[in-house]
Amino acid sequence: MNEQSQHPGPKSFTSGASPGASDAFRMPVTALPLAPGQVWIEERTRIAVSRNINVSGKLVFQEPVRIEGNFRGEVSSSDLVVISEGGAVNGRLKSPRLLILGELQGDITGSKSVVLGPRSRVRGRIESETLTVCEGARLEGDLIVGPRRPHN
Repeated sequence: MNEQSQHPGPKSFTSGASPGASDAFRMPVTALPLAPGQVWIEERTRIAVSRNINVSGKLVFQEPVRIEGNFRGEVSSSDLVVISEGGAVNGRLKSPRLLILGELQGDITGSKSVVLGPRSRVRGRIESETLTVCEGARLEGDLIVGPRRPHN
């Protein structure tokens, strides 16, 4: 068995079809552009909660952050938030870019792009302009995916 078949690329869905969208399904996985989550994994982040640490409260950042331990409360960042495979958040997340590789029980608001990794476990409400769900992810909750509507 080759490496490619052991580690399939992310599967994603979008709201609405665009011209040429069906062509992407005919292309080999190696020819597809990298999914945002794959690029974000490599992005330099500050560790906000380390492994084997339990923290509760409110965290506010102006830079990309990573949660590797257990956090209960609210996380807000003006940049990327990553929940690592061993990480867990119970609460609310607000970030324009969010990559979940671990667990989230709570709500996601104010996101432009959310990626659920292949071993992620999410339970709650997601509001985002785009959502990518990798094969193997578990998702239970309410979704609002698409461009935000202006308030009248």
